Amino acid sequence: MSGLDDAEARRRVSRRRFLTGLGAAAGAALATGYGVSVWQRDGTTTTKTAHQPAPPTLGGRDDRTLVVVELAGGNDGLSTVVPMSDPAYAQLRPTLAVANPIPLDGDFGLHPNLVKLAARAKAGHVAVVEGVGYPDPNLSHFASLAYWWTGNPGEGSGAGWLGRYLDATVGFADPLAAVGIGPVPSPALLGDRSFATSITDSTGLQPTVPPWADSPDDLVRAWSRFAPASPDVSTVVGEVQRAIHLTVQARGELNADLGNAGAGATGPADQLATGRAQGNYRQSASVADSMRLAARLVAADHAPRVIYVSGLGDYDTHEGQAQRHPALMADLDDGVDAFFTALEAAHVEERALVMTVSEFGRRAAENGSGTDHGAAAPHFFVGASVQGGRYGTPPSLTALDDHGNLVHTVDFRVLYATALQSWLGVDAEAIVGKGFVPLPVV
Repeated sequence: MSGLDDAEARRRVSRRRFLTGLGAAAGAALATGYGVSVWQRDGTTTTKTAHQPAPPTLGGRDDRTLVVVELAGGNDGLSTVVPMSDPAYAQLRPTLAVANPIPLDGDFGLHPNLVKLAARAKAGHVAVVEGVGYPDPNLSHFASLAYWWTGNPGEGSGAGWLGRYLDATVGFADPLAAVGIGPVPSPALLGDRSFATSITDSTGLQPTVPPWADSPDDLVRAWSRFAPASPDVSTVVGEVQRAIHLTVQARGELNADLGNAGAGATGPADQLATGRAQGNYRQSASVADSMRLAARLVAADHAPRVIYVSGLGDYDTHEGQAQRHPALMADLDDGVDAFFTALEAAHVEERALVMTVSEFGRRAAENGSGTDHGAAAPHFFVGASVQGGRYGTPPSLTALDDHGNLVHTVDFRVLYATALQSWLGVDAEAIVGKGFVPLPVV
């Protein structure tokens, strides 16, 4: 076998192996171009976590939607929110320093391809949170993602942070309370006593290992917790029957929502309300397609409390960053703008808060044509209800850690606490633990 064939073999996970990892607890159905699946957690891997809430007790708001946008691979924060007044920046990035950023103030600017986001920032609807990370950062993609998914740095096991939120607010009552849009459902949505629904196209059942993945085994391990392992025959039958029922239920409600959302609105989002447009939808088409679909769900009569958007590109820019990262920024800019433009056309822009996440940033110094795995990075809150500005403390470009990485100044669980408490209206401490004070961004 040639080296190229070898590499290609390592890039792919077979459908059989992937489905074996997922198990039998999800019945998938195609609905006018969408694959809709209802998931629950593998009971054999349920473990007690440090912050595992009791059965539904927290309540919270059901008239708002949190939209989490995952920039997997590790987005380069120094090229996204540019420290343009710091001379150390150009010294660390002699060839990759971003020229002509769009000023946020006299010290920092946005990447020049974030034109539409910059306009929203000027209008006061974008909060930039500086230096987000966690203690003792792990530079492995899946280990760090697991920490972000669960909200348990250093452990990365147990239910997802949003899964715990669903456990404590809706339980098993509403399979559309959380919807994942992407090639695979996010483990962040995985609860012990709740369901999550995912929307993919047909290729979602035979995923290609993301370019930033450390190994195919990591992918299988990350998603193997979505179904019971080795249950007896009666359990299998019961789980499959229940999953099929929930899938049909969610599919029917989802089709109704996509068909009825934003009635009377005009603009790009309306194209998703037609069967033809739904049938032509492909998850890999563009970030804007995923975000327009998210907008249709937010504008629906039965809007999810949480939408988790993933699979938006390869942010692991070890090489070719001068070409790759600007394209990623343009895609992100188009996607966020398409989302809010659709909501504004439907006059429901106040319903949604967008929050970005990524497992880590990039190393402060370039490696020649790219940047290696790093630590702290800025993240965004975007929405009509956001109090715009910069929050947190920018990491020092001269006081780096032993790996040459930025030292975080804001724990990522502060982002979570802000989204949970200030936006979704629940006690964040019950989900992420003590000591994480929400930022005044909403």
